[in-house]
Amino acid sequence: MNPNIRGGMGSKLFDFFNYAFLGILALCCLLPIVHVLALSLSDAASAGGNLVTFWPKGFNVSAYRLVFGNPVFLNSFLISVARTALGCAISLLMTVLAAYPLSKDERELRGRNAIRWIFIVPMLINGGLVPGFILIRNLRLMNTIWALVLPGSVPIFYIIMMMNFFRGINKSILESAAMDGANEAVVLARIALPLSMASIATITLFTIVNHWNSWFDGLIFTTGREMWPLQTLLMQMMKSVDTTAFSSGDITLLNKLSDRSFRAAQIIFATVPILCVYPFMQRYFISGMTIGAVKE
Repeated sequence: MNPNIRGGMGSKLFDFFNYAFLGILALCCLLPIVHVLALSLSDAASAGGNLVTFWPKGFNVSAYRLVFGNPVFLNSFLISVARTALGCAISLLMTVLAAYPLSKDERELRGRNAIRWIFIVPMLINGGLVPGFILIRNLRLMNTIWALVLPGSVPIFYIIMMMNFFRGINKSILESAAMDGANEAVVLARIALPLSMASIATITLFTIVNHWNSWFDGLIFTTGREMWPLQTLLMQMMKSVDTTAFSSGDITLLNKLSDRSFRAAQIIFATVPILCVYPFMQRYFISGMTIGAVKE
């Protein structure tokens, strides 16, 4: 590109408006989080009187003392952590083991097209909520961590994305390894997986977010708050505060707080852990999404 054109007035105006738009967009995403954080750290009068904007008024950490000191919240938090860890590990394993064979040609895997449609049809036609509930109940998985993990353990969309990525790997690399005596397991573990870290990281992050934010299955497949994940508990607490989940000392502390401060503290409590994951995988987003998104 001609450097004179690149540094022209039109290019500078475009950069200015581009950065301004991205800055405004970033503020639109950041300011609501700042407001909720300020609200969670404000006293009852300021929060109840709608006087808090982006800075706490009447600094108060009682809402966080109430959240972190309540065993019901901590139990739900640990269930969400266990559910996310198990769900992510199983989903990644199933994704890789299904996508790698499907990335082969018809001559390498007989019946590949038929097997591929076996995966695609359930993605287009869902069995529905009632059959899923009956299946989980008949398998005696109700009120267990597996009822939250296993229904989403075969993410078909991610399998298709990973399959396209594997198909984009240079065939000569895989064939040279096979000529050296490596079997398919060795090729997958030592060549295909290291080359696909961008897609794996992207799928990992999406899976973590899906499991962490899921609340409806906890409401359907569990009958008591003892097995509720964090998001299910927070959803119920947002509707109405269940005082049976608190001790007498907690209720006294709760009466001194505004409902808005307490709910804001719950939101921060549920949001911060998943936000901490993003910086470690942010650099994989663009490459991971685009490499496996298009089939050549």
